[in-house]
Amino acid sequence: MSDTTVITVKIPRGLKRKMKKVDVNWSEYIRGSIKKKIEEQELKDASARLDKIRAKAKPVPTDELVSWIREDRSR
Repeated sequence: MSDTTVITVKIPRGLKRKMKKVDVNWSEYIRGSIKKKIEEQELKDASARLDKIRAKAKPVPTDELVSWIREDRSR
């Protein structure tokens, strides 16, 4: 991690005591959790954009789809 920054999180003392009892690299765990949450949000946003595009797209008739499939298979 060449370009890093620091964030601070306040947690209750009791939670901090419990964290010390668990053998986990908390910094790495939190980085992974943040990355996972961002990826989930990006997928959700992409899905919403696709839904908007689908709503604007005209339906393709079945016979045209069949034609495309046959054309592709003949290649």
